[in-house]
Amino acid sequence: MPSLTRNNPNLQIEGPIIEVHFLISTELEKKYHEEGKKIPEPIIVNALIDTGASHCVIQDEIPKKLELKPVGSVRIQTPLSKDYECYQYFLRMIIPLQNITYEGVFTAAPLEVQNVKCLIGRDLLMHGLFIYIGYINQFTFSLL
Repeated sequence: MPSLTRNNPNLQIEGPIIEVHFLISTELEKKYHEEGKKIPEPIIVNALIDTGASHCVIQDEIPKKLELKPVGSVRIQTPLSKDYECYQYFLRMIIPLQNITYEGVFTAAPLEVQNVKCLIGRDLLMHGLFIYIGYINQFTFSLL
């Protein structure tokens, strides 16, 4: 199981933040190769591991830059809104430090107030392990 352990002296203030890369799905990339279409460049953003988020949420500009079409929609609750309808997209997320890859559905929403462009929620965390050791400002994240 690939894992990532990080130390951050500002862990309590900043939270468990990691760099992630978003790409089109492996299946769509294969289709693009067959059709001779240009594959979009990866979108590199900071992601917050957020046990309070039920879904993985991405900044709504990410699927636009990757030219993706929605696979569905969902209503979400946020501290600022109730029953906010958001589109969902199937894409690939890579954590390059440990070459951790996850392909799945991400909910697109405006995260403009956040200093991150992705929230890694419990729908992804259920496939792995997350350990937060506050007194030494360290966290570990692994995916099966």
